[in-house]
Amino acid sequence: MNFDKLIKEKKKGFYFRIDVGKDPFTGKRKQASFGPFRTKTEAKKELLKIKNQVDDGSYFKESTEDFSMFMERWFNTSYKRTVEITTAKSREYVIRNHIMKYFQHKKINEITTFDIDSFYVDKLDSGYSGAYIRQMHNLLNQAFDQAVRWSLIKVNPVKNAKPPKVKSEEKITWTVDEVNRFLNLIKNSSTEIPYLLAIFTGMRRGEVLGLKWDDVDFENKKIRIKRSLCFVSGKGLIFKEPKTKKSKRQISISQHVVNVLKKHKQKQEFQKEKLGTQYQDNNLIVCTDDGKPLDPRNLLRQFYRLIEEANVPRISFHDLRHTHATILMQQGENPKVVSDRLGHSRVGITLDLYSHVSDDLQEQAAEKFENALLKTESKTFS
Repeated sequence: MNFDKLIKEKKKGFYFRIDVGKDPFTGKRKQASFGPFRTKTEAKKELLKIKNQVDDGSYFKESTEDFSMFMERWFNTSYKRTVEITTAKSREYVIRNHIMKYFQHKKINEITTFDIDSFYVDKLDSGYSGAYIRQMHNLLNQAFDQAVRWSLIKVNPVKNAKPPKVKSEEKITWTVDEVNRFLNLIKNSSTEIPYLLAIFTGMRRGEVLGLKWDDVDFENKKIRIKRSLCFVSGKGLIFKEPKTKKSKRQISISQHVVNVLKKHKQKQEFQKEKLGTQYQDNNLIVCTDDGKPLDPRNLLRQFYRLIEEANVPRISFHDLRHTHATILMQQGENPKVVSDRLGHSRVGITLDLYSHVSDDLQEQAAEKFENALLKTESKTFS
């Protein structure tokens, strides 16, 4: 083959066009153009390299697809089919408002590790947390991994990028006194049940709102978590299955919770009779006055109002779950039991989340051991 004849000189430099193999779908020969090169020697050197790659089957030409178009395609055909609808919605926001906006003028094959690191720095400078940027990092990594699998690029530029470290923040919880102050405020009121369940069981907000009477075993004092209620933009309120196998769990409840739930059931039955056909019976424990599912956002607004009335520290609804776990751990409860109640996939997650409580218990354990040993010694030598 006369390589010199393949190289053409144009205004901006030297170019060449050669066969690069067959199209995997049509079986037809494919050609690709390369250039410009400053000199004919450079062009010839590159031509020889590519020709050798074509001959040994290692030739690969990266895609020049717009990064934004690729992300759109990846999200709709790959990512959102593998996650919960609520997760997909929240991640779509991150992708559109952060990732795609930043890289909107780039081709997929142009983005480098330096570009990714610069993106992280920009987000840090804009005041976003390390945890939030890590979420962006994970999405980018998954997307570029898929681009490699789809033979769009050769390597994933995210692999060697350095996202910021996530600072471990201590969970904000209420003390036992603060819990009692809040519970005394809502005792016997129409607002009591969701907060009582969250505090006494560690259930998530969606799990509390998705709980039905069929899920409660009064005789054996058990609650079964089978579903969660959530709000999805464009779809409204929907019920979904728990996120993991561990989330689909059974929680023991105290006699106090049983008594309060029974009293609440009686009030609800009276409300059904009062409204008749106007009552939409969804068999929900927590619902609106006419039986409809309660919007999680409305519950949150109510929660913040009650916090002010009770004069307790402002925390998130999810922090009631942390409060439940923290109090149990402070009482010396087995971390495995706490983990099972919360629905964590493994006990290590529980220990990591409540390590500050474990440290306090370590000190108590040291004292207990010393006391036990010294008592034994005194008996031995008495």
